[in-house]
Amino acid sequence: MKALPVTLSAIPILLLALSACAGSPPTASLADAKSLVQLVRNEAGARIAAGTTAELAVVDDISEPCDPDDSDGRERRWTSTSVVSLDTAAGDSLESVYQDLIDSFSANGWSEVSYEGGGAVSLRKPESDASLQFDATAGDSGEASISVTISSACVATAGAESDEVTTLEKAGS
Repeated sequence: MKALPVTLSAIPILLLALSACAGSPPTASLADAKSLVQLVRNEAGARIAAGTTAELAVVDDISEPCDPDDSDGRERRWTSTSVVSLDTAAGDSLESVYQDLIDSFSANGWSEVSYEGGGAVSLRKPESDASLQFDATAGDSGEASISVTISSACVATAGAESDEVTTLEKAGS
């Protein structure tokens, strides 16, 4: 896992990222989608209260087909998952930190669409196909973590094996 510092300026980056996620222009590229997804992913980590974050680790950062039956994978979305490990003191208030994170995105126009098994929450930007999923985990010895997965709206590509897709996937997070 690659640890990233969580020191973003919340408001300007969030406004940029969320306004762009509000509706994908017809000329949006997978590179644009990747950039926006990574900004929102990092923003989610930055929103966790100061002093509670031990580490933000990127777990997954990939493109994936929008339709699993599309053998060429021409319509793709960028998906990124990170896990924010909380220090032991934060683990005691995991529920509150988790709910504050969800509420902060809801206040910015993300709508709750479901509670998944185990307490995971999915949010969607009403004007697009962009989605966020949060899940909290508390360990037996006081450790706690929150996973954040964001997926972009679908964009047109030349396919899963195209230079665009392979180059972006090699570039990582």
